[in-house]
Amino acid sequence: MSWVWIAVAVVVVAAGALTPLLTGRRQRALASNDEAVAARSRYHQLGHYVEDGPEHVTDERAAALLRTARERWLTAGSLLARATTEADFTQAEAVAVEGLGAVADAHVQLGRPGPRVPRRRDPEDG
Repeated sequence: MSWVWIAVAVVVVAAGALTPLLTGRRQRALASNDEAVAARSRYHQLGHYVEDGPEHVTDERAAALLRTARERWLTAGSLLARATTEADFTQAEAVAVEGLGAVADAHVQLGRPGPRVPRRRDPEDG
């Protein structure tokens, strides 16, 4: 009977040791992929322009574009918070790039230098 308890204990300890290894590998793979890095980079770049942008804009078109950019920034942040797959990260990056485009258009409208809008990556290019 004591052999049974020893065997059960060994199985429980082995399962406890393997669980973090198996789940940690999956999390590391998601955190280190290129899509996640690119999406977070575009999100932070957009955040820079949204947070540090002009506060009072008299031009209505530029103000609307800056509001759109802020909306895209918030949406990209929400998508990133829930992203678990490469497709999720790619979608978040696309939303952030849309926001950067709105910021660039607003800055052109205001006669200021703005961000260079990154070229959207083609999924077939890798």
